[in-house]
Amino acid sequence: MNLRTLTQGALRLLRASNWPHLLLLAALPAAAWALRGWPHEQTLAVVGLAALAWLMLAERLWPLRSDWQARQPELARDAAFLGLNAMVDSLSAFLLTALVLRWAPGQADSPGGLATLPAVLALPLAIAIGELGPFALHRWAHRSEGLWRFHALHHQPAKLNAANAVLAHPLNAAWNQAARLLPWLLLGFSAEVMLWAALFMQVQGLAVHANLRGSLGPLNWLIGSAELHRWHHSVLEAEAHNYGTAIPLWDQLFGSYVYRPGQLPARLGLFASTAPQTWLPVCCRG
Repeated sequence: MNLRTLTQGALRLLRASNWPHLLLLAALPAAAWALRGWPHEQTLAVVGLAALAWLMLAERLWPLRSDWQARQPELARDAAFLGLNAMVDSLSAFLLTALVLRWAPGQADSPGGLATLPAVLALPLAIAIGELGPFALHRWAHRSEGLWRFHALHHQPAKLNAANAVLAHPLNAAWNQAARLLPWLLLGFSAEVMLWAALFMQVQGLAVHANLRGSLGPLNWLIGSAELHRWHHSVLEAEAHNYGTAIPLWDQLFGSYVYRPGQLPARLGLFASTAPQTWLPVCCRG
């Protein structure tokens, strides 16, 4: 096998892969190191905005579908929800931390318990635990009429892109934050591990919605991807699974994992059986 053959094979593999997602994940450790010493809230904000900007640029250059590109009115809507939900996340984190410190002193960032675990063990454990609560609430929101009234806003668009990844009702954002952060605080993960886990989950939440062509291949069994998450936004309830975003672990364990390489759902949006959503904000009605 000569160099030309190897080069051609590498180029084919690159074209077939969702390399903007992989490059983003590869850059995370360097970003965390470069921003060491910054307040954690600022680190999350800077990395989140940089990841969003990268994914939106990549979507313009390597889109899966041109009709899924965000239009100007949609970008204005999504920017408004980005700002609103960023405030909700910050307030929720502050209140939850204060609550834990008030009622369970010594648990948050305690010197014992899970804070003593090596990072190589603590980080994947924190990611798995941090995904479990939002996963359970996500499944419940698809079965509960009351919760669905808030969660349906995220399913309203008939397209997926990085910008509308942030389209979520503030109450939906708040319960996800509580379900992720409260177990971390009560179990006493270190502040650094919580930050690293939050960075990974934040980037994944954006990347799985990105309008990018290519596949993660075997990595689809380990981490969430756009290839997996598109099925969750199908208009057909029977195939709208994959409730996890950062990792597919809980979907795999609870029987809601869908992986169909090379295939796409026929249409995205609200379920065909859903009644007209008159309770949605005016800006988000179709």
